[in-house]
Amino acid sequence: MAKLTIRDIARLAGVSKSTVSLVLNGRPRVDPATRARVLQVMSEHNYVPSVAATALGKGGGSPFIGLIVPGLTWRLVASINFGIASVVERTAHEIILYTSTNDRDYRGVVDRILGANLVSGMLVVSHNQPMEPLVELYGTGLPVVLVNTLGVRADLPSVEADSYSGARSAVEHLLELGHRRIACVEGPPDYPCCVDRNKGYADALTQAGIAVDADLIRPGGFRPEEAHRHAIELLCRPDRPTAIFAHNDPTAYAVLDAVEECGLRVPEDVSVVGFDDIVSSAHVRPPLTTVRQPFEEMGRQAADMLLSALSYAPGPPRHVRMPTELVVRGSTGPAPRRRRRASGRPAVPHQARTGLEATDKAPAPDA
Repeated sequence: MAKLTIRDIARLAGVSKSTVSLVLNGRPRVDPATRARVLQVMSEHNYVPSVAATALGKGGGSPFIGLIVPGLTWRLVASINFGIASVVERTAHEIILYTSTNDRDYRGVVDRILGANLVSGMLVVSHNQPMEPLVELYGTGLPVVLVNTLGVRADLPSVEADSYSGARSAVEHLLELGHRRIACVEGPPDYPCCVDRNKGYADALTQAGIAVDADLIRPGGFRPEEAHRHAIELLCRPDRPTAIFAHNDPTAYAVLDAVEECGLRVPEDVSVVGFDDIVSSAHVRPPLTTVRQPFEEMGRQAADMLLSALSYAPGPPRHVRMPTELVVRGSTGPAPRRRRRASGRPAVPHQARTGLEATDKAPAPDA
């Protein structure tokens, strides 16, 4: 007969997995009758939880901290992990790593966490998965802290970057250089961080007395191929923008490619600004001007918040929004005084200039 799991005990007792976890860990948030029913089911079915795991959950020995990341290949994850590890490694805690790359929902990961009963707290680098499983986990009394909340807002302790101020500083930099037609290639428009970046973009223009031109705001969805296509469209206009602000660095790279394909130069003809300052941004050509998100500092802050919760010590605020920094490099320069093409003809992608039909779309670069 297969060994029973925490899910099986919850089903047989008619309670949630979270309640079984609370009983296993001796937490006081279960009424006596429910606790007795769960313990009776465990006894009837000879359910024996991991002694080591239960001891860890109760604070005996060195408890583990769980870390959920959306994918180990994300460039920013390495920096966040470094910040977290730099704090945790100075304590008696250890880190257990979980990924949710192939799951659009955290529920499967949460089931494994509850079933193993190993971790005393969770750090979650969130993307856009539904937050309900994490809220339920938090409701069991297990501390949970979100890091880099890209596509979600949840009533959980969190650390994120100030996307609004970062975007505003990027556009103000372009305005100071004399740019007035500044385009924006968005990330997913329903992501809270992108809503903030769009607001920062719009507010900077409005403050400078420039009306926001909806035709200069194009979707990109954090997908380089989409950003590339829309940048080509913008640059082929007779009234093309002199600067483009992209919502993240990979889409800014796609914009750089589009500028070159159109026979234009960065920054002499078009300035480009990104958002993130991932490591490669200093090494593209030209080096990318971008808004630096303090990924390592965010990881450290989140780890400090979780450790404070585990020790019941007074900690930092429940929601922390960390400042960003504009890093000026070679992809931005003064707005061109006049167009390089005296005829005023719009830019034409390189493919069209070398024999392809003018209506053919430029192929997107690799993502």
